[in-house]
Amino acid sequence: MTTQTLKKKRNNKSLFKRISAWLHLWLGLASGIIVVIVSLTGCMYVFEHEIKDMIEDWRFVKPQAKAFLTPSQLVEIADKHMKGKHASSVTISGKEDAAIVGYFSPSKDRGEGSEERGRKRGKKDRPTSSDSLSRGDSGRGGRKGKKDRSAEFASNDTAGKRMRADLSNGKKGGKDSTKLAAAAKEKPSKGGRGRRGGVFTSVYMNPYTGAVLNVKSVTRGESPDFFRFMLNGHRALWLPYEIGRPIVGVGVLTFVVLLITGMVLWWPVKWIKSIRDKSFKIKFSGTFKRVNYDTHNVLGFYSMIFLLLISMTGLVWSFEWFSKSLYWVTSGGKPLVESREEAKSDTTLTGEFAITSVDKIFFKLKTENPQAASILVSIPKRPADAIGGFVYKQMNTFYNMDRYSFDQHTLKAVTTKTPSPFAGKYVEANVPDKIRRMNY
Repeated sequence: MTTQTLKKKRNNKSLFKRISAWLHLWLGLASGIIVVIVSLTGCMYVFEHEIKDMIEDWRFVKPQAKAFLTPSQLVEIADKHMKGKHASSVTISGKEDAAIVGYFSPSKDRGEGSEERGRKRGKKDRPTSSDSLSRGDSGRGGRKGKKDRSAEFASNDTAGKRMRADLSNGKKGGKDSTKLAAAAKEKPSKGGRGRRGGVFTSVYMNPYTGAVLNVKSVTRGESPDFFRFMLNGHRALWLPYEIGRPIVGVGVLTFVVLLITGMVLWWPVKWIKSIRDKSFKIKFSGTFKRVNYDTHNVLGFYSMIFLLLISMTGLVWSFEWFSKSLYWVTSGGKPLVESREEAKSDTTLTGEFAITSVDKIFFKLKTENPQAASILVSIPKRPADAIGGFVYKQMNTFYNMDRYSFDQHTLKAVTTKTPSPFAGKYVEANVPDKIRRMNY
């Protein structure tokens, strides 16, 4: 092909296509390395559970012909093992899964006073966290265990019936309870939701015997294992989070523009068979350059919709404006309200809190969701905190979980003043809230 012919073809292109080609070339060079790193680290991180299931045998137990210990019994054993620390959550899953008792230790400059005050309380006044514990090894409820495993629970019929009877009769802890009237006057700690520092510890236990199988701690912001290292690369390119996250976000946003310009360049000039085939088929009999071009052009088209969807889910994490815009579009013009507000217990009550209240909430959720794969119950730290309940329908799946909050004094369901897309039952959520939940 002569130089004159090439110039003629170039001149025949519209200004829009020439601009698209220029953007496609240079934006591809600019965002390519970022997208490659994010893609490779994401591909490796996605197999975390399958690989850990093979190498971390302490995540599983042999089924036994007897009932599980109650959540409060597991917490009591774990607290003794942790020598003075107090649990933040307890997760109980299937017959072959280890139970998890989770702990959170805040940074020294955040909430230390509240944590110290809690340690001075009686053994049955268990100060704990009501933070959102729906993810994380310290009670992740489905971030462990075999995927799609049967969601059967071993049950303690006698204890379960007693707990459910107490709940229906409005009892709040019995003789094991200790009053929190004086503690109600304490100021809440600074280490609330949104804190950056701290150590998450997971105590893996045999739910039948209470034997401690393993203790795993993760310090937020550090990379203690291979998969956490991959996740940090995926989110922030192993840079400080406040630096790396915007870089990843801009790189992915640039990649979205790249996909759109690629679609413009792919679009056939005429939809006749000879020209159309060049856009849908790879000519393997052609030269190396032709095969390379066709592979990029054709496979790029077929994968575009998937790449665009994946990129958009990443942009939801990276940019608040994109997150709100997507919700606005899917909801028909309704704004996204994501408040850090948490459901609260009624502090005007001089009620009593006992760790056995966690048992009552667990058995309530278990009765209402007999096929659940895993149930996590968070334990309140302060008198105003609510007891959190998280019901996971499948292992390693978050979007369709049900999330509840209960008053620690009355055990009645409580909600926040500002509705959250993540609260309540998944099946009862509207379409934009379901899409929001699915983003992860």
